[in-house]
Amino acid sequence: MYRIKKILNNNVVQATHNFQEYIVVGLGIGFNSKPLQQIPNEKIEKIFELKREDYYKSSQLIEEIPEDVFMKLYRLIKEESELLSLTLGSHAFLTIIDHINFAMQRHRDGQEIRNLLIYDLKILYPEEFRFSEKVFQRINKEFAINLPFDEVGFLTVHVVNGLNDNLNNQSTIVIDAVFDLLNIIRDTYLIALKPEELATQRIMVHLKMLLHRVVSKEQIDFDEIVLKNVMTDFPKAYGVANSIRLYIEKRFDTPLKSQEMVYLTIHIHRLELMSTSI
Repeated sequence: MYRIKKILNNNVVQATHNFQEYIVVGLGIGFNSKPLQQIPNEKIEKIFELKREDYYKSSQLIEEIPEDVFMKLYRLIKEESELLSLTLGSHAFLTIIDHINFAMQRHRDGQEIRNLLIYDLKILYPEEFRFSEKVFQRINKEFAINLPFDEVGFLTVHVVNGLNDNLNNQSTIVIDAVFDLLNIIRDTYLIALKPEELATQRIMVHLKMLLHRVVSKEQIDFDEIVLKNVMTDFPKAYGVANSIRLYIEKRFDTPLKSQEMVYLTIHIHRLELMSTSI
């Protein structure tokens, strides 16, 4: 039995059940309702179970998003995730809604952000990318807006994070490891790797996504292996990639697959080309 704790809008409320707090979505469950009132089971569409810090942050963003926009995005994401059998975590579900709402506001204000990793993401996460592309198409159609295709890449990253609960549990370890890996690159090339530079941002994103795949045991494993060609064509980048491989295998107790080494070496070689200091 869920009881209302606070009404966020006509269709979303904070609720309690067995001394736990939840966010509950359902058409009209907040309309003319009051705190402590029981929520009829037939009105409940979805129950979001969140960590305490996410619970209050998510409640705030729900109140800030226009009610009709929230429900339209909620239903859109729910329908597409069910069609593709993707199970998004509660936090990711709400984060994606918040991201889309902000992206639409940003677009209307004439602010566009490029996503230079979009085609890498399409190769690395084909199912998540396909879902994001479907959501993107429906957003443009149902909201009569023309968001740039780069948004598919940003959505894909949120979806990848949302499908892997283990990533949230090890997020601190992953972030710490990314900085260790950046230090390996710095020590080899003797470059600053400033956060505001595009080259640094691209390699950081790739390293983070690589570690996500390692943690979630979903490494790339294509049939076509071109590691020998990469070793020959980009020997210095391959040497750095091998140092990174040794670190990852020791820290995460997981072997790095050959195809991951190919992508890692190519990204490090791109860094060589983009960094004028090398």
